[in-house]
Amino acid sequence: MIFFLLLAYRILKRKKQRLNIIFSLFFISNIISSITNMVYALILDSTVVLSLNFLTNFFVIFGPVFILIVNFIILESTIIFSVKRQNRYIFLYGCLVFFGMLLLILLGLSFDNPNAPFLGLRIIGGRPKWGLIFFVYVVSIITGFAFVPIIRTSLKIYFSFENKALKKKWLYYFIGSLGSIILLYLIFTNNLVGNEIFRLVLSVYAISFLLWVSLMYYGIGFKLKQ
Repeated sequence: MIFFLLLAYRILKRKKQRLNIIFSLFFISNIISSITNMVYALILDSTVVLSLNFLTNFFVIFGPVFILIVNFIILESTIIFSVKRQNRYIFLYGCLVFFGMLLLILLGLSFDNPNAPFLGLRIIGGRPKWGLIFFVYVVSIITGFAFVPIIRTSLKIYFSFENKALKKKWLYYFIGSLGSIILLYLIFTNNLVGNEIFRLVLSVYAISFLLWVSLMYYGIGFKLKQ
C-alpha cells in the first residue's frame, strides 16, 4: 500500500493534466482495496466482513478501467477521446461491477447453502468463498470491458510507435499490464476454489505485483512527463 501511495504521489506531483490524474486513480483504487482488506481481516462480525470484502473486490476490479482509459487517451489523444466518453465508460463499467456483484451476493444470501455458495459469495473461516456464478460474472465483466480492450489498445499503441526507445518503454508497460492481469485472475480463482496449495502459489506470485506496477509506471513515464 505504501508503494502505491508513493507512485500515486509522484504522478500527481507532476503537472495536473488529465492523463496523470486518470493513471493515479489506478493506484488509488488499489490503495482503497488494500485498506478495506486489512480492516476486515481484523473484524469478526460476519456482516461487516462481508461488506468490506465487497468493497475490496469492487476496487480491485474497478482499478483496471483507469489503465484502459489511459490507453485510449494515448491512442486517440485527449481531444478525440473526450471527457464525456471517458466518464460514460467509467460509469458504465463501475455500475456493471458494483450492482452486478451486489445483486448476486443478495440473491446468494437468500438462496444459497451457507457452506456452499453458488450465486454469490460467503465469508467462511474469515476468507471469501466465491460461488461459481459470481466468479463467471466477475471474470466476464473484467475480461470483456477491461482486460481484452487493454491488450488490444496496448498492441495498437506499440505498433504505432516508430521510435525504438518508445517501443521499448511501452513494452515494459505491456508486460507489467499482463503480469497484473494474471495476478487478478489467480486471486479470483483462489476465491473460487479455496485450495491451500493454490493459495500458496498465489502468495508467492503476489510478491511480483510490485514489479508489474513498477514496469507500468516506468513504461508510460515518457508520456506523463510531457
